[in-house]
Amino acid sequence: MNYFINPKRKINRSLKTIIFYYLKYPFVNLLCSLGFMNYDYSFVNGDKKRIKIGKGVSTMNTLFNTVCGNIEIGDNTIFGHDCMVLTGRHRFLNGMRAKLVPDSEHFKETPEFGYDIVIGNGCFIASGVIILAPVTIGNNVLIGAGSVVTSNIPDNCFIAGVPAKIVKYHLN
Repeated sequence: MNYFINPKRKINRSLKTIIFYYLKYPFVNLLCSLGFMNYDYSFVNGDKKRIKIGKGVSTMNTLFNTVCGNIEIGDNTIFGHDCMVLTGRHRFLNGMRAKLVPDSEHFKETPEFGYDIVIGNGCFIASGVIILAPVTIGNNVLIGAGSVVTSNIPDNCFIAGVPAKIVKYHLN
C-alpha cells in the first residue's frame, strides 16, 4: 500500500519530508486517534495513476484498490472515515482460487481491467461504506453509513443497506 496526502502534490525526498514521516507523523497520528484533530489521508493498493480525483474531494483515510480497474471521483465529493473503494477481485476455478488449481498458468487470478468505479459530483459517502466494482454512482448521491454498494446508482438519491438500495429520491 502506498501512503499519500494529496495526489496532486509531488513528494520529494528532502530532509523536510524525512522529518515529517519519522517525527511529525507519529505525533499527528496520536492526536488524530485521541480526537484532537482530523487528518485527510488515504491508502492506495495498486497504481496511483489509475485514480482521478476531482476538485474539493475529501477522502478521510479511505482505502483505494486499483488493481483491477480505474477509479474516478467527481468534484466536491466527501468520504467519511474508513471507507473502501475496491476494484480488486479474485477469479475461481472449480471452487478454488485460480492460482491453486493445477495447470492453470494461462488463467490469471486477478484481472487487470474491466472493474472500474465512477463516483459523480457532490456525493456524500458516510463512514464505513464499501464500494465494490464495477459500479457507477450518479451525482448528488448520499450513501448511508456501513452500506455496501454493489450496483449502479442513479442521480439525486439516498441509498443505504447491505447491499445498498434506494431509500429515497431527493431534488437538487
